[in-house]
Amino acid sequence: MAGLKTLVVVAHPEIKDSSTQQFLKEAAELQQNATWLELNNETLNEVTKNRELLRSNQRIILQFPLLWYSAPGILFEWLRLTLQQDDKVWLSGKELGIVVNIGQSEEAYRLGGSVGYSLSSLLSPIGSLANNLGLRLIPYFVIEKFVYQTEAARKRLLVDYLQYLELNQPANFEERQDWAIKFLKEIRAKEDNPKIKLILNTFIEQKERLSELKDEINLMRKVDDNEY
Repeated sequence: MAGLKTLVVVAHPEIKDSSTQQFLKEAAELQQNATWLELNNETLNEVTKNRELLRSNQRIILQFPLLWYSAPGILFEWLRLTLQQDDKVWLSGKELGIVVNIGQSEEAYRLGGSVGYSLSSLLSPIGSLANNLGLRLIPYFVIEKFVYQTEAARKRLLVDYLQYLELNQPANFEERQDWAIKFLKEIRAKEDNPKIKLILNTFIEQKERLSELKDEINLMRKVDDNEY
């Protein structure tokens, strides 16, 4: 799907063995305007190419597992090699997002939880970086216990992840619904699947009903305000 040009910078010490990252990689391939950059010894040193990727994308996603309560070291090494002090001049106004997968539930990351520190506090160095470079930090995207997720949960994750890459964040319900209808239409155009057609029609009917409900609520408010 066409949309916001997004660079996904993936930091993982053993990415080929990561079922989470392989799932996300396959998902990102469905997004036409998403560029997938895996960090390794080779890509670390492609500084000119990496800086051009930063210039040519409007949204930058830092994606990684939380290891020892932080991002993997290779991410910070990439940032050190790629960024320069005066980059705020052309980075300012771009968006920075974080996709982080954790082996526990997010509830563990709060005061009184088993970890005892919030994800916001653990990820705050990245927030400071965004502030220093004039980047607009969008809400982070958390993936909990991927290996234990059901097929239904992974389908929801697929949609949520693609919307995180493309939609303005935070996206409201109507924006997410419009995106889903567009996404299903594009899939339907590629393959004639009765199930997809049924899901698409259901989404459209729900959207129409939601619009009707909004009109009814607005009418009731006008009556209450004696506008009639």
